[in-house]
Amino acid sequence: MPRIYIFILTVALCVSPEINRSTNGFAKDQDLNAEKVVAEHLKSIGNPESLKGIKSRAFVGTSSADFFQGMQGSMTGASMFVSEGHRLAIVMKYGDINYPGEYLAFDDRDVSVGNMKPGQRSPLADFIFRYKDLIKEGLLGGALSGSWPLLDLKDKQVELKYRQTTIDGRQLLEIEYQPKQVLRDMKIRMYFEPETYHHVRTEYQVRHRDDVSVSETPQAGNGRFVLREGVADSIYDLIEKFEDFQKTGDITLPHSYSIDYSVEGQGASFVGKWTLKANQWDFGKTYNERIFKAQK
Repeated sequence: MPRIYIFILTVALCVSPEINRSTNGFAKDQDLNAEKVVAEHLKSIGNPESLKGIKSRAFVGTSSADFFQGMQGSMTGASMFVSEGHRLAIVMKYGDINYPGEYLAFDDRDVSVGNMKPGQRSPLADFIFRYKDLIKEGLLGGALSGSWPLLDLKDKQVELKYRQTTIDGRQLLEIEYQPKQVLRDMKIRMYFEPETYHHVRTEYQVRHRDDVSVSETPQAGNGRFVLREGVADSIYDLIEKFEDFQKTGDITLPHSYSIDYSVEGQGASFVGKWTLKANQWDFGKTYNERIFKAQK
């Protein structure tokens, strides 16, 4: 039995660096706009017939987690990414008693996330659960997801704003993605290489003022998570990065996917990074619906 199926069956049965932005007019096409960038981006993935013909895509591979603030330490394990229609499952398993991993899922009805312990979510899982529309809108996972919104914008209630920018000395094309009905309090920026139009980065930022809600944050130093009261001027940053683009089947996708997540506030802070690397791919399969429900 292929390794990807063994991994998926096992899961089913268990059921920011500082940014310097500047406009410098470096793009080859000075008449670029958001619509042209999106069109070129889709060409960078594959031809329209190939994109329409792929009903699902999945990979299994390795995963690493690194904690720099709020928790300390690093660990390695396995990863799985499955996208079928609008359904999605992102799984990272580490086998640690205090941090077994992450399970982020959408079954086309509800978003579910795994727990650290009964009733206790990690900071990353808590953010995804609170902002469920990141998955429902197909944003999380970028072009790895079959419901990536840029694949078909005609029915999307969204405004796109384009500009050229530089991040960490790297020249990129930026599209600010503004949904009109969901995620109204979140800034969403997507970044593309000017040479290839690969989607290489998405930034999500939420700033809460006078935030007095109860949320879960890590207790510094001991690697465990506790409930604590939110604080004023909290800033939540989630950054997705996509690298190592390779042709897989008839389409070109990133083989390295990372998530940087940080929380900054008065009395609450967390900085962590997760990286998934694809080793084996599969396309066009039908998956057990249990995959798309996070184990608790």
